[in-house]
Amino acid sequence: MRLRNYKSIALLVLLLVANTIYAQKTFVANAEKSKVIIEGTSNIHDWEMYAETLKSSLKLGADSLDDIAAINFEVPVKSLKSGKSKMDKNTYNALKESDFDKIQFSSSKVELVNGKYYAHGNLTIAGTTKQVKIPFDLSKDNNHLILKLTYDINMLDYKVEPPTALLGTITTGEKVTTKINIIYQ
Repeated sequence: MRLRNYKSIALLVLLLVANTIYAQKTFVANAEKSKVIIEGTSNIHDWEMYAETLKSSLKLGADSLDDIAAINFEVPVKSLKSGKSKMDKNTYNALKESDFDKIQFSSSKVELVNGKYYAHGNLTIAGTTKQVKIPFDLSKDNNHLILKLTYDINMLDYKVEPPTALLGTITTGEKVTTKINIIYQ
């Protein structure tokens, strides 16, 4: 009799675990429709860079926007473009692209507080990883999820020396603003 009870309990646990795994749904970013913009300042003028490509996934725990299991995000450093080749080269050097070719974020926890989402996780830039808490908005449009955020980063926190040009006569500010709009399918 006891063995039968153990088998029943084991079957119930297996069904619950399988249901939880089955309920998770992973969405993948549409890189062509998504945008990453980095805005900064210099002693001459403000500047912008765009990411030409990105990879990102968002996993829902129970097919509900209230239950986000994980967010992962990656931008190749060389996909960042300003429209000015010299500025791009200075940026790649500052970000140590030859050794660290990607900017990455991986969540360890996502929480919803008073209608605002917060992704807790590791952000890695130029080989330096910091634990961060990034606020974002998430909405659903038909079969797509739309993640939007604006997040300020101090380059010095990641051991990135703000780029300079013309023997230091043009200097950039140490803080940049990252604006991200990802369309997940």
